[in-house]
Amino acid sequence: MTAWHVIVIGAQNFLYDKELKILVDCGIGKDLVKTLLREIGAVGACWMTHAHTDHYGGLKYLLKSSPAVRIFAPPGEFPFLINPDLEPALLYGGYFPKALATRWLLGPSDLPVQELAFESYPHIDFVPLQGHSPALFGIAWDGMLFTSDALFGQEILVKYPLLYHYNPLQALETLKTLEKHYERFLPAHGSAGGRELLAGNRSCIERAFNACLEIAGEGTVTLDGLIQSAMERLAPAKTIETYFLSRSALAGYVSALEREKQLTLVLESGQVLVQIP
Repeated sequence: MTAWHVIVIGAQNFLYDKELKILVDCGIGKDLVKTLLREIGAVGACWMTHAHTDHYGGLKYLLKSSPAVRIFAPPGEFPFLINPDLEPALLYGGYFPKALATRWLLGPSDLPVQELAFESYPHIDFVPLQGHSPALFGIAWDGMLFTSDALFGQEILVKYPLLYHYNPLQALETLKTLEKHYERFLPAHGSAGGRELLAGNRSCIERAFNACLEIAGEGTVTLDGLIQSAMERLAPAKTIETYFLSRSALAGYVSALEREKQLTLVLESGQVLVQIP
């Protein structure tokens, strides 16, 4: 059985297997990777749970310091790792402005990424955790589940109450599944905890859904107007980066409600209007 060790740096958690020299995620940049390497020593492979820059931005430095490191990720995350422009473009909705070309959103390019074939490691308990990103995965061991960004610690929920999920409906389904099978959780960001983490994360997602429904329930509103109002209620943006992150997140919540037939989108006079059916 793989012996996972938890490496805590600030508010971030990483997994490391000393025997196999496997590091799970590497953080955003050079300083974090340097700290990780001081903690763990040699790295033979780095497994990326998903292709968000705060989880893989330090790969260039890791490869520079340890050229033999092999990089693995699920195939569903490959498009963003192969073409890092996709992350800021997804948030912006097209070719993105320079203000979004930051280390927090624009990851390194030309990474030698290989497919992480779960079946090649039958002794490791991989857990699919889609929702936050298309192919996010976690790892379970000794009664603990490392959730990466499928869950956030309580202190993170207080600081960032509007959670970004690529597919918030799928993120909710993931939380329901976890409630049936696990009791202890280690998120990538924030402190470990029990089922109160599930409740807190679920509450944040449901709060965003409810805000969208309440605003639409007050009368027909433009899509941009609804997103702006919901952002002001849930988490007013303080930077260009957080604005587009929140805007993209809320657009996903609206889309999920439209797919569930709780909202309708119509084009009228050149504007997309949001209505309660």
